[in-house]
Amino acid sequence: MTTGVGSMQETFEKVGEHETLIHQDILPQLKEMRKEQDELAKEMGKIALSQSSLELTVMKDGQQTRELLGRFVDHYFGTDDKKLVMKEKVTLKQLSLRTKIILGLIAVLGGSGGILAGVAAVIEIIKN
Repeated sequence: MTTGVGSMQETFEKVGEHETLIHQDILPQLKEMRKEQDELAKEMGKIALSQSSLELTVMKDGQQTRELLGRFVDHYFGTDDKKLVMKEKVTLKQLSLRTKIILGLIAVLGGSGGILAGVAAVIEIIKN
């Protein structure tokens, strides 16, 4: 029976050691982990706030860039349209004789003004 009492006493000693271990090592570590977890949560909050601020800044910059590019494109294509009109005028002046004849024939077949266009086409042929 003495072995039973001894083992009971050993059990109490083990429980005491475990309690001391829990209070001295594990609980302080848990407190430290909670503290670090709270700090990490605060840092993540700061990062999220910074990210939102950065997104807003990028969106504003993007809007300004789009507005600037829009004005540039309008200006460029406005100038480009003028060049296109000039090109069309030059192209019409540079039509070949064959094209002028074909256009004249189409105009002749096209209606009452077609006779005048036909005469103009014949005059154009004679000139060249």
